[in-house]
Order: sequence, then structure tokens, then C-alpha cells
Amino acid sequence: MPIVVVEQEKTLAALTTRLLKARTAKAAKEKAAQAIREANPGLDLDHLRPGMIVVVPRLAEASDEDDDLVDQSLDLFLAEVRAEVDTLLDAANDSLASEKEELETTAKVLDVMEVQQAAQNDPVLQNNLESLRSSIEGDQEAAAENTDTLLNGIEQWYTDLDDLSTLW
Repeated sequence: MPIVVVEQEKTLAALTTRLLKARTAKAAKEKAAQAIREANPGLDLDHLRPGMIVVVPRLAEASDEDDDLVDQSLDLFLAEVRAEVDTLLDAANDSLASEKEELETTAKVLDVMEVQQAAQNDPVLQNNLESLRSSIEGDQEAAAENTDTLLNGIEQWYTDLDDLSTLW
């Protein structure tokens, strides 16, 4: 639901007059005032003060003059958050690709003939190479799992952003 900031209005009737079209029937004004009361159960709408924030349900009789700047600001904010989540997604994909390439390059070095020949003559080196291979495999699995977790989180963030955008 949109919100408005009370300017100089002192009562709900004055606020309703500001929000509605000039030639709105009395019954429609009363209906709008009742809808505003229901949307703001905790506010004393008979004693408004400048700066108060009042939730205003969508009203058919609403004036077109008063653009809802809060809606526009929130839409811009959500667009910026979505852009940052997009950037995070790109960074995660780039990071995974980079890490995968680095691990594959390291694994290829371990398979070079000279390294294998040196390991045949040195049991400590052979043990270190086996340990390193095992570590590389674990790192590859962990990178994939971490990326999957992040991608699932990002997917949930997109869903939450969509849900959030429907609240007003």
C-alpha cells in the first residue's frame, strides 16, 4: 500500500480532501476515510501532525496530482538491490570458473611426466602429490557445493524481492 506524509493537515477529513479528486461525493470521501482508518489502526487520525506517515489503501477516487514518491523510491530501491544481486550472481559465476580453471591447471601440472618421474624416486614427493590430488578433488567439490548454495540463496533473494515489491 502506498503511504503519504502528513503536511499541514490536522484531521483525517483534511487529509482525505487532499488525497481525493476535487469533486468527490461525500459518501466516497467517507468510504475513503474509513479505508484509511482501517489501514492505520494504531494512529490517532483525528489529531494529525506534520511529518506523520499514513498508510493509504488504493482508492478509486484518488487524485492523480499527488504522485506517490515513496512508491517510486521503493521501486528504484528494489531495482538497485536487484542489480546488486545480479552483480553478485555474475561474480559468483566468474569466481567458480576461475577457481575451476586454477584447480584444473594445478592438476595438469601434477600429471606432467617430469613430476611423475621425480615422484617415482622420492616417496615423500609421491605422498605429497597424492595428498595434493585429494585436496584438489575436495576443493572442486566444495567450490561446486558453495556455488550451488549461493545460487539457491540468490534465487530466494529474487523471490523475496518479488514478494516485497507486491506489498505496496
